[in-house]
Amino acid sequence: MTLRILAIVLAVLAASTLGAVDVCGQDMLTVIYDDGRQPDEIPVWQLEKDSEELFLRANDVAKIFKATQFWNASTRKVILGIHKSRFTITVDTRVVVIDGDPIMLRSDIRYESGFVMIPMEFVLDLVPPYTLRALTWDPSARTLSVDKVGYNVAGLTFATTDDRSTATIELTEPLIHHVDSNTPGLVRLKIYGGRVDPAKFLVREAHGLFDGVRAEQTDRDAYVYFDIKRYTSRVVVEQDETPPRIRVVLEKGDLPEIPEPDFAGKKQVEVVDRRAVEHRRLRIRKIVIDPGHGGKDDGKIGVTGVLEKDVNLEVAKKTREALRRSVGVEVVLTREDDRLLSLTRRTEIANELEADLFISIHCNSWFSPETGGFEAYFLSPAKTEWDRAVAMAENAADDYLRPASDAGSDIDFILWDIVQNEYINESSHLAELIQIAMNDRLGLRDRGVKQAGFTVLQGARMPAVLIETGFLSNPEEERLLADPEFQAKVADGIVEAVKKFKARYE
Repeated sequence: MTLRILAIVLAVLAASTLGAVDVCGQDMLTVIYDDGRQPDEIPVWQLEKDSEELFLRANDVAKIFKATQFWNASTRKVILGIHKSRFTITVDTRVVVIDGDPIMLRSDIRYESGFVMIPMEFVLDLVPPYTLRALTWDPSARTLSVDKVGYNVAGLTFATTDDRSTATIELTEPLIHHVDSNTPGLVRLKIYGGRVDPAKFLVREAHGLFDGVRAEQTDRDAYVYFDIKRYTSRVVVEQDETPPRIRVVLEKGDLPEIPEPDFAGKKQVEVVDRRAVEHRRLRIRKIVIDPGHGGKDDGKIGVTGVLEKDVNLEVAKKTREALRRSVGVEVVLTREDDRLLSLTRRTEIANELEADLFISIHCNSWFSPETGGFEAYFLSPAKTEWDRAVAMAENAADDYLRPASDAGSDIDFILWDIVQNEYINESSHLAELIQIAMNDRLGLRDRGVKQAGFTVLQGARMPAVLIETGFLSNPEEERLLADPEFQAKVADGIVEAVKKFKARYE
């Protein structure tokens, strides 16, 4: 009887099609590679009759990405080592932990017929940013194409004269950048959304004032590090749109007559980003601070009941007083008490007051109590699922004021994004300065500067950032966020960043 039932099941699976599959229906898809591998024929399942989500077996996902795979039957977890990242997948949850950061899928990971089944969303959306590969799914042809995304940080050349050395980075598209030299003897260039081949940017020999170059690729951005000679007096960074490229220019200075033994380790150089400075000279006289949520919108709620709206307001008030005292600027809060404002109204307040900066303050939260850290965001389309999830959570605040059907459309975002893009370089720079200042003060995990489509930042006619000060879902961070001394440290970090931003652009 068992064999007969098995035969019937196999016949049903063989007769099914991808366009119309029964419960636990199976079909075959073709995976086409660009790296010389022969095409694969692998099975794909639709596990629920009323769901369009397709599933692949974990071992087939590992094959597609040339991943290492470890299955822990006791914890029902699969660990995939893909490129330089570690993906931990837990059966019967929607959680994927990528290098310590949890991401939520739309569908649960399943265990069926002796196999861990992973939603196609994992393959198409979550993994590619960590592999520099693009996956294209053609449902009509039932093909999955695995292609190299290509590097948009394409080349590096050098030129040297008697008084300066220039490194030119060729781009395939205009990209935003940030430059700093916080470590003596080292210049760091961050290229948002950049994709770089670190092997091609590894330069060990000296080129004029450049002692060497190396590059690093993260899931979001590219970093290029320049080792510079000790008698470099100034670093100037310039950017061209057509053709797109970034030039790092080192200007030669004079060695002291009697060099100190540790001269190279002590020398600080001036860094000038001409694109940012020449783009616009700003007068920072008025700042609008936005305490997120309020009224019936509590925001996130901590494990012991601390409300985000209360933390945001306390941090905003402390920031206002510290800015007035230390920087001497006018500071206005979008709300002074426990009231609810729409996200767009918060931005309108900043525009109506003709503010010079807009800073929206929030707390983070996640289902995992271990997740923690500080993040700063500027407005731009999200690069990762985590950034998109954070933006969606914050944008949901307007659900208290409008039906879901009235939510902003993609067209709304594009139109507002055009306005904010006028200040995108300044916004990204302010976010970087805030992140650096917080790292020096808070002792929390550095989650980096990120970009996402926050409604509250859309339409701001000035540099605008949103900060997530910590995780209320993390018991230790909830305790800190409710502590007035910690709140004062957050305010102090914002003040320090504003001081540096103001000095640079004025």
